[in-house]
Amino acid sequence: MGSAFTGVEGMTVYTGYENIDKFTNGSNINGDTTEMVLGAKYAIGSVTIGGQYSKEDVDTTTVSHYDNQAFGVTFNVNDNLTLSYGQHKSSKEFNDTSADVEIKATSIQAAYTMGGMSIRIADGSVDNSNYSTAAADDNDGRTISVSLAF
Repeated sequence: MGSAFTGVEGMTVYTGYENIDKFTNGSNINGDTTEMVLGAKYAIGSVTIGGQYSKEDVDTTTVSHYDNQAFGVTFNVNDNLTLSYGQHKSSKEFNDTSADVEIKATSIQAAYTMGGMSIRIADGSVDNSNYSTAAADDNDGRTISVSLAF
């Protein structure tokens, strides 16, 4: 179930809710899964900003819920060049005394288009992927792409 509000020029606000009935057993599942989301996006001139919050209650014997926050901003420098930045955080909350773990992902991007040619560059990083604090679960990546249309 979801809804969206667009009563202000350039702004969109949205919400959503979902409930999944699960069979409850004593070995792993404690209850249903419920997810709630709230987000907004606002565009003014050449800038668009947006943010979102969601929470997923999973009710397993080990994990209580996940808290997620994300935001992004895009700036159209001109008709050909766009710059953007985004960040996402997700926290895994445990039922017991285990330390909660947060994933943090960030990305910065640039795109340039001239006629039928596009060049795109993205640089991103993820800390604690797989909800693990091991050094091997910190990742960085870069992508460069060129496309030509004939």
